[in-house]
Amino acid sequence: MHMMTEGLKLAAGHALEGLLERGTATAPRGLAAGMLITALMQSSTAITVASIGFVNTGLLPMSNALWVLFGSNVGTTMNTWLIATLGLGLKIDIFAMPFVGLGAFLMLGGRTLRARALGQALAGFGVFFLGIDGLKNGFPALSSLGTLQDFIAPGLTGWLILIGIGTLLRVLMQASGAIIAIVIAAAQSGLMTVEAACAVLIGTNIGSISTAILSAIGATPNARRLAAAHVIFNLVTGAVALLLLPVLIGLLGWLDANLKEPPIPALMIALFHTVFNLVGVMLMVPLAPGMLRLLEKRFLSRSEELARPHYLDANSLAIPDLALHALRMELGRTQGFALAALAALSRLPMDGATLARESAALQALAPAIGNYARQLSAASLPQALVEALAHSLRTLQYQESAIVAVREAAALTAALGHSAGPDYAAAVERFRQAVAALAVAANPDLEGFSPQAVEQRLEEAEGEYQALKEALLLAGAHARLDIRTMQNWLRLASLERRATEQAAKAARMIAALESRSSAQELARVVRDITEDQSGTDRDADH
Repeated sequence: MHMMTEGLKLAAGHALEGLLERGTATAPRGLAAGMLITALMQSSTAITVASIGFVNTGLLPMSNALWVLFGSNVGTTMNTWLIATLGLGLKIDIFAMPFVGLGAFLMLGGRTLRARALGQALAGFGVFFLGIDGLKNGFPALSSLGTLQDFIAPGLTGWLILIGIGTLLRVLMQASGAIIAIVIAAAQSGLMTVEAACAVLIGTNIGSISTAILSAIGATPNARRLAAAHVIFNLVTGAVALLLLPVLIGLLGWLDANLKEPPIPALMIALFHTVFNLVGVMLMVPLAPGMLRLLEKRFLSRSEELARPHYLDANSLAIPDLALHALRMELGRTQGFALAALAALSRLPMDGATLARESAALQALAPAIGNYARQLSAASLPQALVEALAHSLRTLQYQESAIVAVREAAALTAALGHSAGPDYAAAVERFRQAVAALAVAANPDLEGFSPQAVEQRLEEAEGEYQALKEALLLAGAHARLDIRTMQNWLRLASLERRATEQAAKAARMIAALESRSSAQELARVVRDITEDQSGTDRDADH
């Protein structure tokens, strides 16, 4: 199984990855892709690991990957049918030995890696069936010592023990195909009953959750959700299979009584394996959406928790005043994110982790706020509320602009390093302290907030910016700072200045919204801010 799986993975190259990426746009296509790839590779383990890896890197949405995993469970039944029909129904060495010979020839003489990998897969395929032949010929001698059933408790207890054995084997071997081959050969030889073999197969299905669990350790929240979905699916499928076992026993009794020839154990096992996996998938069709919603609330990272709206409730949309208040509360949170990122930028050394987390939270939350505002705008609103809604969106725009400036400044800070020259180091430190002071003053949710304090801190930051700008220009003019480095420091200072201005404008706008100002008062605030913006733009151009 190892030779066959590894050879197929190498021979396929990026084709299987491409199929996973492009062929899973819908649930039926994802299910089909999972079935097809597992049937080709004869390894659900590889598909589980690959799917979780794709989700982990963001290449595959969780909703699509979910159906790939469901399909991989059904795809394992192809291996069961292959063993039941070819492995036990034909003279194996007639077709197995040519595969071994051709595979060995390609492994040794192949000119490309893909040819050698294909040879490995073919040789593995042939050796796999030779192994089945060995099992088929060896088990009848063991059956004279009694059947496995003689050592297992009867009834439900015995089935649970056999399920536990199958689970343990799957966890240890990480190859369900090998276990299936052993179980079918043992049942076909009379060493164990069909129902005992089916109970072990249930265990192998349940044991495959170990792969998902191991692959999800240290992974992203989405990958852990996918692993949890795989665990849920396999446990549900195992429960369904256990409920179907009495039906299988009854069917076997009926067939024995009504057919001249007893049913072939291998085919009965393959049929049972296929049926309970298909039933499990059919159960997931109505359950999957609810399961996805449930899992989305679990395994949340700190950034995801931050990026979830706390105040935007669809029920509030029925009362526009309440909806606008909820919007104002959420804008207070995004203002906090913008200011935390600005404060992280002003620290020495820069707090890159906090900056990345807070800016990512704002950028992730912004679309939800925009969508909520669009839903609210569809209602019939009085003019004052229309104005307030427009100004709320402008506030969000200021915050996003501040974050863009902060991120650009962070990249430039990392390139420049944290050390400043002696001619301008003191000016850099004073400007950073002024920026940090504004980041505290511009938070409307803090006690003691006032727009006047924001304006005062902004003026101080502007004064320190001008002093820093003069110090940098003097250092460059006296050749104590090369021109390129001077330009980069000026650019950095300009970005920090823009971030502080945008954050201050957002704070002023939130304050105006919070005070339930009239439409005229809001318009005046917007006009003042717009005039400030025009002056800043002219200065930046100069």
